[in-house]
Amino acid sequence: MEYIKYGTKRIEYSVKRGKRKKTVAINVTPAAQTVILAPYSLSRERIKEIIIKKARWILEKQDYFKRLATLFPEKEFISGEQVLFLGRKYRLKINEVQRECSKEPRVIGRRIFISISRHFNQKEKKGIIKDTLVKWYHAQSAEIIAQRVKRYGKQLGITLPNVIIKNQKKRWGSCSHNGVLRFNWKITMAPVSIIDYIVVHELCHLKIKNHSSDFWKRVSFALQDYRERREWLKTNTPLLKL
Repeated sequence: MEYIKYGTKRIEYSVKRGKRKKTVAINVTPAAQTVILAPYSLSRERIKEIIIKKARWILEKQDYFKRLATLFPEKEFISGEQVLFLGRKYRLKINEVQRECSKEPRVIGRRIFISISRHFNQKEKKGIIKDTLVKWYHAQSAEIIAQRVKRYGKQLGITLPNVIIKNQKKRWGSCSHNGVLRFNWKITMAPVSIIDYIVVHELCHLKIKNHSSDFWKRVSFALQDYRERREWLKTNTPLLKL
């Protein structure tokens, strides 16, 4: 791990080299780690000069992600912990049993029940409970998104496309060149109004691939308040995670 000094701060970074045409790209990850993407030809000295110029921005991004980690800590997947579904809070209830863990959660009221064998250690339990929840969200997402795509596809006069539910790290949805829509399973943590915004956004990309004024006019035909929904998603993104 290399580093530079910026005032009293120390910025550590790693360098990944490749066949890049651009000079350099700086990526600050959610874990507040700094990764430099650079071409093979760029010298270490030149990379340091670029980092020094961007040091203030790097530190601001690192502070931002550190604040998020404090405000929205990683889940422990224990009884009493809250998760979101369709914008509402549900409490986990973990039942430790002798037999194998349940294949899927049971939802009763605003509680999600998961049974798991007491013979697993704490790390194993955490992983199994998380996997169980992810599979459940996947199934819920497939059903809910299919309904919303059908509704808004009809409204927009768009032939129903193929839909795939994915675990996407950086996107809520995407539209491929061959007309396949992909949606992040995490969007079913958001209220239905936000799911609708994401669905309409991708449906409109089936007709218009860019974000021109014509694109947003098409979006507003289905959702006149799309700006408010877009802003909600931008502001509340840190909440939509496991």
